[in-house]
Amino acid sequence: MTERIKLIQGTGKTALHYEIIPVGNDWLILLTGGDAHIGCTAIGDDGRLCSYTPQSHKDDALAIPLAKKISETCHCVCTVVAGFHLDEITREQIDEVVANGNIGITRILAAIEEKTNEGGIENTGSII
Repeated sequence: MTERIKLIQGTGKTALHYEIIPVGNDWLILLTGGDAHIGCTAIGDDGRLCSYTPQSHKDDALAIPLAKKISETCHCVCTVVAGFHLDEITREQIDEVVANGNIGITRILAAIEEKTNEGGIENTGSII
């Protein structure tokens, strides 16, 4: 297996931690933050999507857009396992987490493109 990519988007309590793992031409992404757990699994397949979110979790707000965008852009299967929890989270902190998630998508696409162009990862789909 090729080298994993690790990224942190944001700082402090609202930071998101990503571990991006190539699996052949596909991608497995672990997205955590705060008190890490498994709060959603989303699978994108060239833009098509399925997901499972356990009761009372809202991690699909982070997992679904990421799985969809990576799978659409890279023409691959992308599985995202996400879990972010912060006790007594404020509206402002929620907004920060969502913003970090949106920026994270862009950074992940750039990191995948860079790895692919280095020749470290073979991907038959086009990136961006």
